[in-house]
Amino acid sequence: MEALEVKEITAVDAAATMRAAGLRAPLACDTPEDIAAYGQCFQLRTGTGVGVFVLRKQGGVMWIDGAGARVRGSGLTESGLALFDHIARQAGCTEIAFETNRPGLVRKSKLAGYVVAGYIMKKAVTP
Repeated sequence: MEALEVKEITAVDAAATMRAAGLRAPLACDTPEDIAAYGQCFQLRTGTGVGVFVLRKQGGVMWIDGAGARVRGSGLTESGLALFDHIARQAGCTEIAFETNRPGLVRKSKLAGYVVAGYIMKKAVTP
């Protein structure tokens, strides 16, 4: 893993970065502020970019409630996925989970050993 700098940040700072990155919850019912309030917020800095992520432990599962970066193509996704493995082991978790509506993130996550564990179904209700 490349050299990473990780530090805890405030929910306000995490939400601002997620909002600037255009983060939307899969069902679009949570704002970046709501997501940042779910768990602990961190900043991840590599030699090529800066991102934020929000982690929450529930039972033996480490949930990644949100993540975002202002720079695309910086390798932050791959660095973050590797870092999450390390954090989950240190926290005594047996699984890592997150929801996404981004096909590219699904592809990158599968390469890191993740599997699709479900689907979110959505339908607009018309008057």
